[in-house]
Amino acid sequence: MGKRNGARKGARRSGNPARREVERLYSGNVMGERMYAATVPRPGSAAQPGVIIPVSALALPNGLQLRDATRDDAAELQPVIRMADPDNPDGSWRVLSAVIDQSLDPEKYTCARVVEETSSGTLVGGMLGMPAVWAYTHPMLAGSPNAHIIAGLVASLDSLAVVEAWRGQGVARALVAEAERTMAAHEKGKLGAAVLYITHEPELTDFYAGLGFTLSPDGIGIPTPLGLICHGPIEGFRFSVKPLRSGIQMDPMPTPHGQHLIIRGVLPGPAR
Repeated sequence: MGKRNGARKGARRSGNPARREVERLYSGNVMGERMYAATVPRPGSAAQPGVIIPVSALALPNGLQLRDATRDDAAELQPVIRMADPDNPDGSWRVLSAVIDQSLDPEKYTCARVVEETSSGTLVGGMLGMPAVWAYTHPMLAGSPNAHIIAGLVASLDSLAVVEAWRGQGVARALVAEAERTMAAHEKGKLGAAVLYITHEPELTDFYAGLGFTLSPDGIGIPTPLGLICHGPIEGFRFSVKPLRSGIQMDPMPTPHGQHLIIRGVLPGPAR
């Protein structure tokens, strides 16, 4: 599991590889992903996100169960989650206890789930879903209330990993479905995420496409009243995105920074 090119589809993804270079085109860098501002490519309008798109729970193989992560899981879950980002010294696995604590707080837009063997209690998979933390330091959002709004409406499937013995049996697919369901609906009835994105290796594109995700090699653009906010992976990685609510429109479009998926409907935009 240590080499990216040896990973099996759906087994894990790595969104925060180590030793990344901050490219000169980008105005900021958060956990290795890139973010920058751009002009709106064309006028458009966007309604607020609509109703939650239903997501069916996917059945796990006999002998496995999916449940919320607890503080007691942190030590055993860490090496599992680390498989999603083995080379990154700043990966989410390093702060797993804090992530689990956030997932247990109903005020936080974070989820941590595990899959365990029912007979032994051994953890065989895990998933971390988080808000778009990069929004808080984006140059177009610094000090703006829109930073908090976008962070909640744009969710990231931050880490997903399954141990080798259980790969290819639907565990990863079940964890993705759980991320969609959980991130769209906040426990206290607050507006959940409108879209879910995943940063992944190119070889995992077909896996996520099979789950309804749309590829955007160079990242996403979100129209806002201030302009187009862009965010994307570093060179060699890809973004795949899936709407979690009705009213979301995703249009591929060239920008000065590459081929982006323009996501309309997350925030109100200029009149079309």
